[in-house]
Amino acid sequence: NRKKEKDLTADRTMDSLYEELVREGIIIRCPKVHLEEYFGEYNYLGTTLRQRSIEPQPSLADVRRVLTETCILPLGSGSVHEKAPHVKSVLICGPRQTGKKMLVHAICTETAANLFDLSPANIAGKYPGKSGLQMLMHMVLKVARALQPSVVYIGAAERSWMKKIPKTDKSDAKRVKKDLPKALKTLKVGERVMIVGVSKQPYDAEVKALCGVYQRLILIPRPDYASRFTIWRKSIQGAGARLTTALDLSSLAKVSDGYTGGHIA
Repeated sequence: NRKKEKDLTADRTMDSLYEELVREGIIIRCPKVHLEEYFGEYNYLGTTLRQRSIEPQPSLADVRRVLTETCILPLGSGSVHEKAPHVKSVLICGPRQTGKKMLVHAICTETAANLFDLSPANIAGKYPGKSGLQMLMHMVLKVARALQPSVVYIGAAERSWMKKIPKTDKSDAKRVKKDLPKALKTLKVGERVMIVGVSKQPYDAEVKALCGVYQRLILIPRPDYASRFTIWRKSIQGAGARLTTALDLSSLAKVSDGYTGGHIA
């Protein structure tokens, strides 16, 4: 119960807490990225495939739509947050260079949200010990609630729930394994705070535990032909070049099958 929680920083001002979290690199400046800059088209063959009882792959435009409905609208509007299904946590997963972190930045840009980075690599060596971690989680949630909307970002989210951490990983990834579920339970309707994890290897984690923390899992597929065509066109135009009929974009989109948006751009 929130009422029974002890305020560990009752004697400190919100400004001093914010300043400390910025100094420690927990609150970070979010690059300005709009969701419309995440290029991708709809799967126009989807209806035809469904008529043949084949479920089509989601497209990059579907990813934009789901993120808007699940994250951007509830975080950006208090009334939507109170009436929509209460989603406290989302995991964005997909292969390398599919724009997972870019989508986190887009959520923050579109909603003017504060961005807190609780990735294992970022908090390694900070606030050591059990009491230190308890203080960190308390400060993050206290500031996030006071300055909502807020996004708590967790990179390489699967590492906290891996059965065996690689010996090369020195970040003590399992630090937040117990405290994160506890923090989620304290978030109530009306508090526009969301935990957004990203993962390129969600299958490495214990699936039941991972799904127990993240309410929604959003898979980013590799771009289909229509999306690759759009990414090539937008990337070339964005570089200042002028498109003419001499450039066969259709062939470029075909030969780049299997490439991600990051590879192309």
